[in-house]
Amino acid sequence: MTETTEPIKRRSFLGVAVASLLALAGGFVALLAGGFLYPVRKKKGKPIFVCQLSQVPKGSTRTILDPAKRKVILIHTKEGELLALSTTCTHLGCTVFYRPEKRRFDCPCHQGVFDGKGNPISGPPKRPLERYPVQIRNGLVFVQFD
Repeated sequence: MTETTEPIKRRSFLGVAVASLLALAGGFVALLAGGFLYPVRKKKGKPIFVCQLSQVPKGSTRTILDPAKRKVILIHTKEGELLALSTTCTHLGCTVFYRPEKRRFDCPCHQGVFDGKGNPISGPPKRPLERYPVQIRNGLVFVQFD
């Protein structure tokens, strides 16, 4: 007894192939959409020791580098608040300069101005300078960069 198999017709094969490819593409699109709807949360790194508190007296500043070697300024206000602010302008990425006598940051590229806490005052920048959380432990200053 021999079995006879009927050959698959071209039209049937193409229909199955197209349906399989569409299902695969739909699954891929669903996977991408899921990544946008439910992104993986980035783990926060540990705060990094940057200096001793005594190295930044009230009313003074200190420039430090973040892990990517970008300049960050520590500002110890006369009121005692310690701030860590990026010196990269949020408009086009130029380096801003802190003017302690005016308690503000100036961007030389497009005349952007930020207040002493990094909030935009005038010019093209709409977003504040990036601000990093600061912790003081036993007279040591730690900054959370990510």
